Amino acid sequence: MGSNTTAVAVDIDRVKAAWGSNDAGLRARVLSARYSQYLATIDDPSAGALDEVLAGAIGDHEPSQYAYAVVALMHTLGTRLPGEVRSMKAIFGIDDVDSPDLNYPDQTWPLPIPNTPEYPLLTIIPRDRLAALAAKIPPAHDREGGEFIEVLKGWVAKTIELGVDLVIFDY
Repeated sequence: MGSNTTAVAVDIDRVKAAWGSNDAGLRARVLSARYSQYLATIDDPSAGALDEVLAGAIGDHEPSQYAYAVVALMHTLGTRLPGEVRSMKAIFGIDDVDSPDLNYPDQTWPLPIPNTPEYPLLTIIPRDRLAALAAKIPPAHDREGGEFIEVLKGWVAKTIELGVDLVIFDY
């Protein structure tokens, strides 16, 4: 089984502010974004999970629909970072970083949406923990996972430069 792992540098407080905002302009931006072409296949733009998120009310959509709506929202409010790892095999080496600054089991979606046991999955790395994570990433990695380590270094550096939070998506 394969997956894609991508990242966005985004101010999580801006994402949280979208909950219940009823921001029609933001809705239009999310739905017109390149990323949202995928959102349109799982979410009816006229009455879907994105509308409920922006209204601050959850209905009866599948948890993954809310999750993908929030993913699209984060992509719209943030900066998609270059690099994508296209195989689960490529990220196995991340355990070699051995950093509590990378995985937060208590960190779930930043909005009160249902947790999904399926994709998409996310890891939020707050801006105040990025420097500690950067210091723990190995300078080189020649085993499986090396591709992800290299991409991760770039994601962390760019997110520090932008002064926001890092969100890593696996879907």
